Amino acid sequence: MFSRSIVKAVIFILGGVIAAYFIFWDAPSLFNRNQVPGSVEHMNSVAAQLNRSLPSMLDQETELTTAEGAYRMLIYKYRLINVSTARLDYQRFAADAKPKLTQAACTNPATRGDFLSKGISLRYSYFDKDKHHIATIDVTPKDCGL
Repeated sequence: MFSRSIVKAVIFILGGVIAAYFIFWDAPSLFNRNQVPGSVEHMNSVAAQLNRSLPSMLDQETELTTAEGAYRMLIYKYRLINVSTARLDYQRFAADAKPKLTQAACTNPATRGDFLSKGISLRYSYFDKDKHHIATIDVTPKDCGL
């Protein structure tokens, strides 16, 4: 029941995150010359800049709550405010969302150029309205043929 609308929301979310990236931050400032792309320091810096405008509702169902940095990874955490884990098939959610997230991330010049081509993976973690974990989906450079 939720699967189709949730997958659509996932694609919309990715577009929103990418738009926010360009609207709110000057891309070159994210890649400070003193920081190594993919380092924990660099990824924490990117996450901290993103977190300045979070939490943020991306659509009627989805809230981007926080971002975190890790070694060679940027983690986005989302809350689906109208979804309960009691009424959701976790495996189907992840299976439906993975190819769409991968295609969107791999074909978007910002995520491909600024993250994936530099060996940085993107992790999308989803939680229900009560903050129970739904699924975590990674998009890696390998997923994009890099």
